[in-house]
Amino acid sequence: MLNPYRRALRLPDRLGACLVTGTEKIRCGYGNGDCLLLDFRNGIFAVADATERFPQASRMLLERLAAEISVAGPPANASEFETLLSRVWSQQKFIHKTTLSCLVLLDDEEGRAALLANNGDSSIIALNANNGTTLVRTAVDMNFAGRSRRPNPVTKIALNQPGTTIVLATDGLSDIGDIRAAGIAAKPDHLSRWIGECKRSKSEVLEIDDIGVIAVAAAYLPADCDTVIMGGTRPGRETNFVRSSRPKAAMDRWESIAAWQQSPELMDLAGIQIR
Repeated sequence: MLNPYRRALRLPDRLGACLVTGTEKIRCGYGNGDCLLLDFRNGIFAVADATERFPQASRMLLERLAAEISVAGPPANASEFETLLSRVWSQQKFIHKTTLSCLVLLDDEEGRAALLANNGDSSIIALNANNGTTLVRTAVDMNFAGRSRRPNPVTKIALNQPGTTIVLATDGLSDIGDIRAAGIAAKPDHLSRWIGECKRSKSEVLEIDDIGVIAVAAAYLPADCDTVIMGGTRPGRETNFVRSSRPKAAMDRWESIAAWQQSPELMDLAGIQIR
């Protein structure tokens, strides 16, 4: 289910995703440099965070990643994943700097597993769904697409322990609160609701950075939905989206991705691509 006005997606008990534009970005007319990729059929998810100068760089990278997957198929192991990422990474222009955090869920001879690729100051966290404790957290570094020669090595983690949720997030998430204490590990589909509640609970105007976050249960099974890319918008687009009189009345409702695909003008206005 997708709500374009809230820029949020959810699959009951399996997944939540949300994109928020920073307050200064709206005020000053910048684009939203955070971008999300959700490949529901292949169980591949990614977030990227680009600079204010070229906020669309994150979308360019994730569009290229989605295109490569559509041609070559999902990677079956860490080696194939690294080869895929290297092809995508090598085509990013030097001026198009962006982070990249990517997750591939798969089943192999050892059971359920996750392939993690983290680059830059975004992060991937594996949480215990029962108590919210951190099981795995990737390191933050300065290895950015559009700057560094190659992506970081891929890490594989076993997901044999029941009740694990994996969160991919840009650095703006810390402006909202601690996701570990929010119960999102147990209910990933409540992600956008929690972010909204955090914003409304502040007595003062909350100054936040762009936020791009995906929470997905390790037990996620492929869904028959088209791939969604959301964010990475050019300067001026966010201000237009917020100030336009059209979005709330036309877009503030939860519908299937297939239903929203019939409204390309509204999807373009919200910076959402369904492919």
